[in-house]
Amino acid sequence: MSSLNLLVLIVGMTREGVGKTALAEGLAAGLRELGFRVGVMKPMGFLDWYKDYAVVREGAEEGVLASREAFEARLLLGLRDPPEVLNPLAGLVAPLNLKAFYDYRVPRSFFVYQADIMRRTVVLRVTLLKAGETVSQGYVNKTLLEKGLTILDRDDVMNLLKRADRVEEVYSPHELAAIVASRAPEAIRSCLSRLSTKYRLIIVEGLGDAAWPLSDLSIGVHAVVAVAPGMAVAYDPERYKLAVELKAEVSGEVRLEDIADYLTPRAYFRLPPLSYGELPETRAEKLSPLIEYVARLAEA
Repeated sequence: MSSLNLLVLIVGMTREGVGKTALAEGLAAGLRELGFRVGVMKPMGFLDWYKDYAVVREGAEEGVLASREAFEARLLLGLRDPPEVLNPLAGLVAPLNLKAFYDYRVPRSFFVYQADIMRRTVVLRVTLLKAGETVSQGYVNKTLLEKGLTILDRDDVMNLLKRADRVEEVYSPHELAAIVASRAPEAIRSCLSRLSTKYRLIIVEGLGDAAWPLSDLSIGVHAVVAVAPGMAVAYDPERYKLAVELKAEVSGEVRLEDIADYLTPRAYFRLPPLSYGELPETRAEKLSPLIEYVARLAEA
């Protein structure tokens, strides 16, 4: 990352949807109107085959698994970057086959699977840059497919991996989690480096309430905005990163709740409702105080 690049981290205060994507898109649109070259990244994202079916179909047509945020960045913000670069790690969460759990006489296991996103992840795609070229690898959860624990079949999955350079099979959610932990830092760092050659300012949107979606703590950020329904709060980025580092040494995965007591807000921003169907430019009009705040940081 060049020292001339400015990274803005958008994170959620809670695991539930709080409007991070709508805010990130509105912020990007507003900063572009001020003359900044703005890119966006969703380091890791999940698609739910049932809830995000339109996006899944679009991905299948292109032969790529990528988050809704990556496709929206191209459609609404006009970014021309490959969705794999905007979203280095993507997983597809499959609907479970309830009948199979009754056939195996373990209906209570249905609820165990339903509560664990990695158990329901049928495929994972990881992309990084090597010698300037994207290299994507797919990981297919063979157990879910072979045991019929999902209503999807292998063709549904493979249609999303047509652009993958290599596909491997895994057999447990623990393997998928280990792959994410081991491969995420390099994937995110390399894709971020690519984006940094094109954009002065990059907005990074987190997953749920994960405190550090960049995975690699060696990456510095210049602004941190945490989002809750109706309000956003800006934190000192250096103190925020230090809090994440200290907590990560103790517990590994860090969520906003884990470090909230160690942070002092720099600024608060009221957030009016941001409708899903609004254009980013319309959202930007509602976010002018936050846009001005980030712009001042970028110009400092």
